[in-house]
This record gives sequence, C-alpha cells and structure tokens, in this order.
Amino acid sequence: MTITMRTRLTPILRHIITIAAVLLTGLDMMAQSTAVTRTGSLNITKEIKPPVLDIVDLKLEDPSGNNAIDADETCRILLTVRNDGYGDGMGLRGEIKARGTVQGLSYYNKSIPTIRVGETATIEFPIKADMNTADGRAEFMVRIDEPMGFGTDSMFLAVDTRSFVQPLVRLVDYSITGAQAGNLKKMQVFSLQILVQNTEYGDAENVSVDMTLPKGVFLMDGKQANNLGTLKAGETRSLDYYLIVNNDYSSDRIPVHFDITEKYGQYAEDGDITLRLDQQFAAHKLEIESVPEEKAAISIASLRSDVDRGIPDNKTEYENRFAIVIGNEDYHSHQRGLSTEADVLFAANDAAVFARYCEDVLGIPHDNIVLLIDAGRSEMNREINRMTEIVSLYGKKAELVFYYAGHGFPDKDGKESYLIPVDIPGTDYQSGFMLSDLYDRLASTGAGRVTVFMDACFSGGGRQAGLLAARGIKIVPKDTPLKGNIVVFSATSSDQVALPYNEKQHGMFTYFLLKKMQNTAGNCSYSELSEYLKTEVSEYSLRINYTYQNPETSCSYSIRDEWEEWNLINP
Repeated sequence: MTITMRTRLTPILRHIITIAAVLLTGLDMMAQSTAVTRTGSLNITKEIKPPVLDIVDLKLEDPSGNNAIDADETCRILLTVRNDGYGDGMGLRGEIKARGTVQGLSYYNKSIPTIRVGETATIEFPIKADMNTADGRAEFMVRIDEPMGFGTDSMFLAVDTRSFVQPLVRLVDYSITGAQAGNLKKMQVFSLQILVQNTEYGDAENVSVDMTLPKGVFLMDGKQANNLGTLKAGETRSLDYYLIVNNDYSSDRIPVHFDITEKYGQYAEDGDITLRLDQQFAAHKLEIESVPEEKAAISIASLRSDVDRGIPDNKTEYENRFAIVIGNEDYHSHQRGLSTEADVLFAANDAAVFARYCEDVLGIPHDNIVLLIDAGRSEMNREINRMTEIVSLYGKKAELVFYYAGHGFPDKDGKESYLIPVDIPGTDYQSGFMLSDLYDRLASTGAGRVTVFMDACFSGGGRQAGLLAARGIKIVPKDTPLKGNIVVFSATSSDQVALPYNEKQHGMFTYFLLKKMQNTAGNCSYSELSEYLKTEVSEYSLRINYTYQNPETSCSYSIRDEWEEWNLINP
C-alpha cells in the first residue's frame, strides 16, 4: 500500500496516518480486498457470499425401533440441512448439547464437510448409552455453526431414556421320544427335545446352546452347538437332538449338560437333564410356535404338564416300599377292528409320571418299581405275581402302592368289575383281571399298608369312548369288598366315567393326584388327599368336561379307624 504527502504533517497527524495504514493493510490481507490509493484518500472494496443453512428434518434412529434410547444401545440423531444461500457452507461444525436424564449418555460435536449451494446433507450425531443409563427423558439441542455467523437456529429433540433390563435364558423343559412307543434303551436311537426360553423382559442377544454328553452316548443327528440369535421377552426356541447309548454304558442314568450363554455372559443359566434307561417315551413330539410376550407377565413355557416337571425330591429311600404302576393306553394297535377312540388318552403318560413320583417323592427304590406301559395279559399277570411274592417276604413291614390307568369293564350283570389288558377285547372281558381277585392278591401279601390309585371306570365308559361304547349302555357295578390293610382311591363313583384333562395331558384324577403330591412334597394325610381329590376333580370335571366325575375313597374294615391318619411319605 502507497501513501503520498502534499503538505507538511504535524507529528500528531503523522502518527494517526501511520495507525490507519497498518489497519488498512491488515484488512486488506484478511478480506483479500483490493485497496486503491489516490492523492489524499483511501478506497477499500470487500466481496462476501454467505450460505443460508436451514434444518429441514430432525429425527432419532434407534436399533430397537422403540423410539427411545435404551441402555447399552447406540442411537443416532439425524439432522438434515439444506444450503439455499449465496455461497458454499465451509468450515461448518455440528454442535449438540443435552439436559435432563443424561446419566450414561455420551455424544460429541463434530466437523461437517462443505455443503455447497443448493445441496442437502444429513449430519449424524451418535448417542452412546452405557449400562448405567437411567429411566427418564433427555432433551437434545442441535445446531450448525458457521464461521461468519451464518449458522442455523437451534433445534430441540426430546427422547425417552431407558435403564438396562436384563434377560434370563434358561432350559425350561425337555421331552424324549422314540421311533415308536416304548422306553429308552441302549443301541436304539431316540430324540431329545429341549425348550429354551428367555424368562425375563430384556432382549437376549447372541444366545448359544452347547451340549455335552457323557462317554458312551453319541449324537446321531442335530448340532451339538447352536446359535439361536436373539430371544425377546418370553420367546422360546426348541432344539432337537438324536442320540444313542452304546452297550458299554454302565450307568442307568444319562446326565446331559447344556452350556447356555448370551451377549453379556451373565444372563443365562446352564441346564442339566438326567435321563434314565427304561424311561418312558413321550407320546409324541410337540411343535413349538413361539410368540414373544410384551410387558405382561411371562409364563414359563413347557413341553409337558406342570406336574411333569418340578417334581420334589425327598432324598430318602425306603427299602420296604414297592410299587406296581400300569398305564394301558394303546388298545387299537393290539386289537384288530378297534379305532383310536378306544384308546385311553394319556394313560401312558399318567403311569410314567406317577412312577417318577413314586421314586422321587415316596422314596420307593428304582428297583422296587414295576412300570408297565400298554401291557398285555401275560405281562400284567407275571409282574403282579412277581411283585406280590417279593412284598410277601417283607410282611407287615412292607408298603405296596398299586396304580392303574386304563380301561375297566363291568360284566353284563354288574356283579364284577375287570381291569382290561391291551390285548383283551371287550367281548372277552372275563380274560382280564377281576377287581376283587386283584385286591385279594394285594392284601394277601400281608403288607402293613396297601394303597391303590385306580384311574379307570367300570361303568362301560372311558376317557374317549370306552370298549363298551358300542353297547350304548352303562352298568353300575357292585362295590368290591376289601380285605387286609388296603385303601382304594377311585377316579369315579360307580356309575360315572373317568375323563381326561386335555390341557394337562393327564387323566383328570391323575393330574390332581400328582398336583397334591407336588404341592405337599408328599407330606399329606390320606384324609387330606381324599378331600382334595373329591373337591378338585368334581369341580374341574364340570368346568372342563361338562360332566360329573366324583372320586371316592374306600378302605378295608380292619383299618376303618386309622386310614385317614396315614401319610403318603411317613411310614
């Protein structure tokens, strides 16, 4: 810059001109302006083309889709900006501040690339919520700052924040099935079906299930390690494994371990299942169609009835206790001309589960229990004879439990009642087991206590139709006399039919028998059990099956004054 002097300058004026020259030089450099000097005057020209920035959209983007910032979640505030100004927006900076419930939230300002005239840009502000995020509401202020003061107005966005809600993944149930009805045996492939459920309200991510088998048990089909992905609140997942036990396996118990993990490594419980050789197969495999729950109470899913799981274990064995347990369900497969309607629905499951209660609740040793499923006449006769002979060796010290679920049958005059093996047709009912003879055989053992649970009827009806349905009549059989120390819990009165509880996959009588044993862990007097069965079975039969079913309890004359004080588990 050049300055020309026409007159002599005073020191003060010279000083002023020097300062002005310095200032003009600085402005010229900063604004990149053109300065023109004429004699006695200065002229400065400055050109500015500012942007005009406008926020056209503001929203929250969250992975869970619930329009909230959840703990341990990274969300984004998306700010859409348009430049409708005269020049490009350069040197821009996005600013974000928050107030309210900001505990556990982290966010930051950021530099923004140039937004040219006429262009629209979306700016992302990540919001990271850690595990300490609290329930509440955060209010975010966002804006774009521009060096020359042409930034945007502040915009506000209020968002709910949510604290961490834990999941809990558990193995809640299992079931085993075979190629055909029967028991778990060595050298035969069987299917193990497990049910895994998230039993809490938080989402369980990266869920995996890894199975461990004992030596001598092999996985034939299915994956040992399974990645289930995400399980939402209440959601279930079913897994199938096809296994086989070799001949070298020495134990009668098969422990199977499941290592269950999820994203955090602390909200899943490992599962352990102990299978037993000769364990009764379930009637069929269940198909699970999972429906995630909302915030309503989460019910624990199951492949079975509530009484089939959570069986109390009293840890005590009584060497002088014995049980004969029979479940005759499948009549149509053993007799030509019979349809499936002649079967006794759930009888096999009744017997199999009752046998487990005998062992775990009543403390009957495993070797002292005879479990017969779909038994023919010769098998029933052989095992009843064998067990009664063994019990006779113990005499009065012994306790004998007899359980039967299946068809009963009256003779045409109603004078006698019969238990019907699966291979005996209704037209040949006299080849079955006369009830009075059976009771005599049980009493003749001399056992100090004989307890009979009879989930059958003898009126000609049955759980589905009964073998006598074709005759179109019902017969009222006579009362069967009792001898010895015997108490009989019967599913019905003489002129009624024993019906199923379809939802629970048991006979109505057996379900409530097991329920009482489950609720009391067997610490229940016979009088309490008798009243419970009469009350619950009578009510629920009317509610569920719309018909009367009234259980009865009878005893021999010799124990008429003492049977009510007997206790299921206490000698």
